[in-house]
Amino acid sequence: MSFEIKNKDLLARIGKLKTKSGTLETPLLFPVINPSIQLISPKRLQKEFSFEAVITNAYILKKRFQKKPIKLGLHKFLGFDGPIMTDSGAYQILVYGGVEVNQAEIIEYQKKNR
Repeated sequence: MSFEIKNKDLLARIGKLKTKSGTLETPLLFPVINPSIQLISPKRLQKEFSFEAVITNAYILKKRFQKKPIKLGLHKFLGFDGPIMTDSGAYQILVYGGVEVNQAEIIEYQKKNR
C-alpha cells in the first residue's frame, strides 16, 4: 500500500491511495457494511451509488460467519470488487463490555481475509 499527494492547499490534500485491490483518490467516503444486516448490498453501493471502497467488521464476520469469508474470499463473500477495509471490532468491546475473541485472534482473522 502506498499514498501519493497529488495536490494540497494549506492543511488539506488530495491524494492517491494504492492498495492491492485498487487505487483510490482521497479524501473518500467509506460506507460501513454490516455483513449480517445489508439494507443496501455492497454490490448495489458500488454499481448504483459509485462507492469505490467499503469498511466491514472483522469481529462480526468471525463471530457470525466464521471461516466462510476466508474460504470464499472477502470480495466474493460481500459481492464487492473494490478495496475492503476491515475494522477489528473494538467498538463491540466498548458497547458490550467484552467479546469472545482476543486481540491476537482478530488480527490473525483480518490477515486471512486479505
